[in-house]
Amino acid sequence: MLLKFILIDRLLENRITSNHPQESFSLLVKHKEQGFSLLEVLVTILVISGFLLGSLQATVLATLLRIQAQDKQDAINWTQQDVELMRYKAFTLVSDQDNCGNYGEKLEEKLISSGFFPEQDDVLINGKEYRVERLYLQSDNILQINHIIKYDHNHPRYKGTTADNTVTKLSTEELPHVALSC
Repeated sequence: MLLKFILIDRLLENRITSNHPQESFSLLVKHKEQGFSLLEVLVTILVISGFLLGSLQATVLATLLRIQAQDKQDAINWTQQDVELMRYKAFTLVSDQDNCGNYGEKLEEKLISSGFFPEQDDVLINGKEYRVERLYLQSDNILQINHIIKYDHNHPRYKGTTADNTVTKLSTEELPHVALSC
């Protein structure tokens, strides 16, 4: 009885109006042969899993790059604040005719003696530890300051003593306003 219903359903689906049972049976058998083979299913599963693994790998890589970019941006923001404090110290230099033409050296002495701007320092930026290296190069009235921010040995992304742990570098030149009066 069930076979009759399936056969009638197939006949209506295919809009067959033939009354020959042999023809109807051959259509039913052809329909059964239209399924997927085991090999086709396995290949499909492999292709889908390949796409999924590729997209997951891309997601992990994107997350890693985003975290590194955030670390770099945090270090740059901190360095810019440090430079602004140095500019303020340069602005507070007092004019001295004996030091005319040598304000770069005077500014370096003031920055280092203040205790806020040592040549090497460990700082905490957004809860993560970094190593700051400042290199001062004076030339007449100009003081060039090179900042190098590196991951500290306690930072989660520290790569060891032999690896390059540099996050960012920034270089700036300061010309104290009193140097303009020389």
